Amino acid sequence: MHMETPATISWPGLIIDVFIPWYAVEMPKTIIKHYVAYARTIASIFSFLFLLKTLFAPWKNIHDEYPENLFNFYRVADALALNCITRIIGFLFRSVTILLGLLLEIITFAFFAGFLMLWIVFPFLLVPPLQRALVSFLLR
Repeated sequence: MHMETPATISWPGLIIDVFIPWYAVEMPKTIIKHYVAYARTIASIFSFLFLLKTLFAPWKNIHDEYPENLFNFYRVADALALNCITRIIGFLFRSVTILLGLLLEIITFAFFAGFLMLWIVFPFLLVPPLQRALVSFLLR
């Protein structure tokens, strides 16, 4: 039986052909894909569109029907007060939820943007210390 020797891969070829495309193209794409997945998940959890559509709806759909006899001022005022209060409460809860969701989206974006920038800049930050270490090693 004849065994073939495996093809040798030179370090420069491996770095140029495999590592650099992975580091400069594939991983940034993966980081961006993960950010998009997180952003969509946060948007889905907070349901921004639904919250905006129902921003002025009564809280928990609590409302009072107005009486047929509109001259019953006590009953009209009672229904109006309850309806206004539940709409204000619904507006406040939904507004706070929207703001918290947007804050979480901003924090997520900042984290991923910082991580992506660090990923891209890291090799350039690593080169000077490696050069100093190599020079000090060679000068021994």
